[in-house]
Amino acid sequence: MTANDAKASGTGAPSRAAPMWDQANWPHIEAEVKRLQVRIAKAARAGRWGKVKVLQRLLTRSHNGKMLAVKRVTENRGKRTPGVDGRIWSSPAAKWKGVLSLRHRGYRAMPLRRVYIPKSNGKKRPLGIPCMRCRSMQALWKLALEPVAETLADANSYGFRPERSTADAIAQCFITLAKRRSPEWVLEGDIRGCFDSFSHSWFLEHIPMDKEILRKWLEAGYIDEGTLFESRAGTPQGGIISPVIANMALDGLEAAVYASVGTSRLARQTAQLNVVRYADDFVVTGVSKDVLQLKVLPAVRQFMAARGLELSEEKTRITHIAEGFDFLGQNVRKYNGKLLIKPAKKSIKSLTEKVGAIIKNNASGTQEALIRQLNPVIRGWAQYHRHIVSKAIFSSIDSHIWLRLWNWAKRRHPMKGARWVKQRYFRHDGNRDWIFATKGSTAGAPHGLPLFRAATVAIRRHVKIRGLANPYDLAWNTYFVRRRTATRSAERPGAHKGAEGMA
Repeated sequence: MTANDAKASGTGAPSRAAPMWDQANWPHIEAEVKRLQVRIAKAARAGRWGKVKVLQRLLTRSHNGKMLAVKRVTENRGKRTPGVDGRIWSSPAAKWKGVLSLRHRGYRAMPLRRVYIPKSNGKKRPLGIPCMRCRSMQALWKLALEPVAETLADANSYGFRPERSTADAIAQCFITLAKRRSPEWVLEGDIRGCFDSFSHSWFLEHIPMDKEILRKWLEAGYIDEGTLFESRAGTPQGGIISPVIANMALDGLEAAVYASVGTSRLARQTAQLNVVRYADDFVVTGVSKDVLQLKVLPAVRQFMAARGLELSEEKTRITHIAEGFDFLGQNVRKYNGKLLIKPAKKSIKSLTEKVGAIIKNNASGTQEALIRQLNPVIRGWAQYHRHIVSKAIFSSIDSHIWLRLWNWAKRRHPMKGARWVKQRYFRHDGNRDWIFATKGSTAGAPHGLPLFRAATVAIRRHVKIRGLANPYDLAWNTYFVRRRTATRSAERPGAHKGAEGMA
């Protein structure tokens, strides 16, 4: 076959492959995939597992499913991160060829590329990076598995699920603990090496998907510093499908906790048991320390052991609500009978250390460069904590950062006086003075680029999602439309109502 013949036939012809990707009708593709996902969820609710299997096979072999899987893999944050083969799919032609490569017959999973990312405690977390083809195959099966996971999920599980967030988990803590007669004892659960310890045999027995494909992912191994290692347990952090199957493994924790005090609803209410889980972090409330220690904790340990997991003895503790506990970067505590949820001290320290490092690394940089690095960090931290009692802490954070920046400005000009330094780096606007901002216009800031202030973020109570809401159940469509509309309206400038929420 000549080069011209190859172009005419489309084999190995980027000139023809690129338009095939660029001309895709994405609204139609997404609608067709969603239609199949809704049917999968409906079959799962009815317990028709044979039909679930048939529909999953239909979705994972469909052109629309493959197109959407590749789209998500090549447009997420890891799109420029290659696997062990060093390849990424950045061009339309490469993406189209990636779609054509997603065949189940003869599929072999490549080993993961092992990298390490720093944790907040100074240690490093291992991350397994699949190659683009394996990533896309996982994304394809996630499309087929997520409707089942959402249908079977615990009502108060909030991590790595569509339409749910950490704010929902914290809001549930408030609902559970804020009342005068709310439970006063809390079991803080911490699973040791959760993602690295899951039992492969449990996954293969209980996860409703193609077992051969799942086995290949679990046993693919990883390459660390040029050496191939076996994977005998766990699911890689970095795999697209890992959060879904990990959530499915931990679903059932609520039922195990409730069963620890008896099967009747009255027994559960008397024991004041409630479970709030975000991925592998969870808390359990109880009427007394004895109930949590003698009944709930053994049941939780037994539940985890069946999945190859164990609780960390050092980090799993039972706490009284008057002492408070940290959960998802926020501190939950009752002060004289009133529940207040505030940013945790560790979270505040992490922010100030990060800000300090940025300022230190820009000792000789421009003011504009420094502000552009600081603003997303401050804004992101404040947005995360905007639903709780944070206003005073926001102001304290702004004061701390201002002092660091004043010292930064003075050190740059040791021979200049304070008035000169102020005029050089700080501005005046209306009733506000000492605004750290650039002078004159800059790109994207025609009147000077100011430092973002955390205190400008309005405090707004978060409305928790309903526990049984399922985005793959058509009966909930109206609810989700109303919820998204209300969220967008509340986030418009001027729409916030000041409320020291969670107070």
